[in-house]
Amino acid sequence: MTLIQMQCRGCHGKLVWHPDFGSIETCVYCFRLWGEEANLSREDNRVECYTPETFAMALDILEVTHRTTIESAITLALKAIEIASMLGVEELEMRAQLIHAEVMLRKGLLAEGGRILQKINGWALSHHPYILARSHRHLSTFFELLGDMPRTLEHALISIDHLPEDVLPRTRANHLMQLAFALANNGEIEKAKKCDQEILDIAAGINDIKLALKVLNNMAYTQYSLGDAEGATEFVERFRSLAKKYDVRLDPYFLDTIARVELLRGDYEGAERTLQVVIDRRLDDLLSEVTFLPVCFITAAQAQRLQGAYDRSQATLDAALRLCGEYGLTGIQVEIMQEKAELYAASGWYREAYEEFRSFHTESEKLRSKEREARAKVLQAVFETKEAKRAAEYYRNMALRDPLTNLYNRRYMDERVDELIRLSTASGEPFSLILLDLDHFKRINDTLSHEIGDTVLIHVAKILEAAAKEPKAAVRLGGEEFLVVLPDYDSKQALQFAEVLCHEIRSADWRPITGKLPVTASIGVSTFSEGLSRSRLLTLADNNLYQAKRAGRNRVAG
Repeated sequence: MTLIQMQCRGCHGKLVWHPDFGSIETCVYCFRLWGEEANLSREDNRVECYTPETFAMALDILEVTHRTTIESAITLALKAIEIASMLGVEELEMRAQLIHAEVMLRKGLLAEGGRILQKINGWALSHHPYILARSHRHLSTFFELLGDMPRTLEHALISIDHLPEDVLPRTRANHLMQLAFALANNGEIEKAKKCDQEILDIAAGINDIKLALKVLNNMAYTQYSLGDAEGATEFVERFRSLAKKYDVRLDPYFLDTIARVELLRGDYEGAERTLQVVIDRRLDDLLSEVTFLPVCFITAAQAQRLQGAYDRSQATLDAALRLCGEYGLTGIQVEIMQEKAELYAASGWYREAYEEFRSFHTESEKLRSKEREARAKVLQAVFETKEAKRAAEYYRNMALRDPLTNLYNRRYMDERVDELIRLSTASGEPFSLILLDLDHFKRINDTLSHEIGDTVLIHVAKILEAAAKEPKAAVRLGGEEFLVVLPDYDSKQALQFAEVLCHEIRSADWRPITGKLPVTASIGVSTFSEGLSRSRLLTLADNNLYQAKRAGRNRVAG
């Protein structure tokens, strides 16, 4: 079915006309119907009521139309529910509710949107294949927002399986785009490319330039993520050429992709130039999600840092922080901290860089813990099944785990040490802490790569985990810093344990990972005595660690 776009005579928004409905035209912004065959009012030539057929036509468009602001999306979703309820057709009510659920997900109301999706999905199982497909499409987004990529892919695949063959091409493209994203994030790059190519074919068939631009941008970003500068550049040039041909201004999403690809190619000045219009806020009218703006600022700051323009980079990061504060973007604030640490290191302010990296890792771990707890609560609220309860318990446990090494995290350490302080105060039994920091770890990251650095951390974690069996516990505090909790260990026993750890790390076979670069650790030990707080106990271990570093590293102090 061909769709023809025109301008609404009422709100001056976009009209979409279906030839199957004669000359009736549907405005997807104000929900008015215009046309000679409609029951027109005398005053403003507007149809006051939809028929089930014409409202289904409007929903076809509304389901795949992205609103520029969340407020307009909410308004239209609620209007759709009102019209569907007035018509009294259950199928249309379910479709309108799905639109509302999608808006709730965009607004961050995952539990509320998820409950609607789960309810409609259950209804559609025995009633309507198309609505079943749409509900799985949105459930895929739901799990994407929860960070569960396997289930994101599962629902994306099911949505395609149930999608009827006679749906509008733009609807199929909408489903394929989610599937391509899910495939790419599950490592199925070649399959994702096939989906993207089909979307491009659909866009060409219906002459949808914006759809073509969007999928080309996604393809460019995928190649960038793989480190393929040549492949990413090819897709960037394709969507830039298409935008120029049809006089489409590229919004910040596209410009950020272009800039990242330029960074990958080593064109740091070009990357900064590309994002200058975003930094100057000259494209705010094109930005549909203001929360994306600080991301562009971080990319620009990186380009400036790599040019050696440290003052400009600092100013850009400060502007990004102000935006995060204005919109409450905690997650992006953590990313800014990481870039600030890189900037300090590049500027030669190594102490400041070290402190900023420590702060980054601490805040990052706090954020991950909060996110995991939130996921557990959302799953519990939405599904309320044994499976969901198991998943909720999994996320609660993961909230106490470091995602890279799977060791316990700082939050677990806080709770465990406080518990041991209470027990030791009551019983008089000792306990000790071992604070461990890898020596010259930045050299591994800088000389080899951050990926190699991560591999080193994972292997160190395995050494610690093997040595620290229950009731002992190994913790990653952040970066290359680890802690081992030793219940019932006095200072002599703790020092002996630390010496064994130091030796095991030093003598491990690191050649397949780091080549000629050695991996060693400096360790500080502290033992609890009555009256010490958790922070004081950690400070003592930190002071001893510092002494081990000053004494030449690769040793224990306590």
